Amino acid sequence: MRYTQRPSQFGLTFDSTWSLATLPSEGLQNLAGLSAATLFGAKGRWFLEVKPETRKQLDFGRWIRTEPIAGYVAERQNADGGYTFAQWAESSAQDTYYALQILKMLGVEPALKERTIAFLKELQHPDGGFDSMKVAYYVTKSLIELGATLERGFEKCILLAQSSLERLGSFDVNIEASSEMETTYLSLETLRLLRKPVDAEPLIAITLRLRNPDGSFGRGGYSRMASVYYALASLKLLGYDMSSLAGTLKWIRACENPAGGFARSPNDFDAYLILEEIYYGLRALEALGEVSQFPSQNFSLIGKFQNGNGGFRRSIFLGISTFEDTFYALSSLDNLSAQAGNQRSSIR
Repeated sequence: MRYTQRPSQFGLTFDSTWSLATLPSEGLQNLAGLSAATLFGAKGRWFLEVKPETRKQLDFGRWIRTEPIAGYVAERQNADGGYTFAQWAESSAQDTYYALQILKMLGVEPALKERTIAFLKELQHPDGGFDSMKVAYYVTKSLIELGATLERGFEKCILLAQSSLERLGSFDVNIEASSEMETTYLSLETLRLLRKPVDAEPLIAITLRLRNPDGSFGRGGYSRMASVYYALASLKLLGYDMSSLAGTLKWIRACENPAGGFARSPNDFDAYLILEEIYYGLRALEALGEVSQFPSQNFSLIGKFQNGNGGFRRSIFLGISTFEDTFYALSSLDNLSAQAGNQRSSIR
């Protein structure tokens, strides 16, 4: 068997072919959280083998190389328990959130769980606030799924989400946001996680103002699949009757490429494909209770975004792997697998 020689900060290395990990015997405590694995060893070297029954019960092997993905993520965990898609960089809320979601979809228990919880808690300010709504969402959802809470409570998080919704009509967009509706969706989802009700009717009315004559969503008549998805997902959270959005479904269908993927505008298919468009397109269809017309083509296309280290890149042509794009890939495969009647995860 071949083993990679690049160690993590904990002396852990992953084999890209066999999904095995080796580590010095004195480093066993670092894998205390990996209950889904079997440890065995000889001559001071230990091996970690993921039990087959604990792996994600989705048949992705035909389309992507599933074995190295968990290793790609684990190698990028820092000593503080957080994660970063770029090795030796500081941990971030976003990368930690995506890393945990990826491992969840793979059915792999995260290592250093208590350190990860501590890292996430440290992202809350002394006054209970957060840097942004995005950070608040990443921390809230991750801690809930890890079975933890915030010592300073979620009150400031709730206020931040409510404040974001109050500004919905202004549509001030962060330059790094994928859509003018992204913060709205994250706010609604955070409040749902914390079981806080919202006044749905005015939020529905403001969201529908973003709907363009062709059925798409986007400020100033400019349509993006991300905006369509976040608008639909928000309307669904608000209890809106999704069956009244036939024009939106028609727009999405016109963007759906028979060769796989989604165009940025109807029937405007070109060779430049980005992974997030597949994710947003599939999720937009899901919000409407619909599925892709070309599942096998999408399965095959997603595999073309995978890099040698197991992660996925944004562009079909070239680029570095990121946790965000790896999440988009696995979540899209999860969505497509539902059409085949396979087991679904709860990842969104």
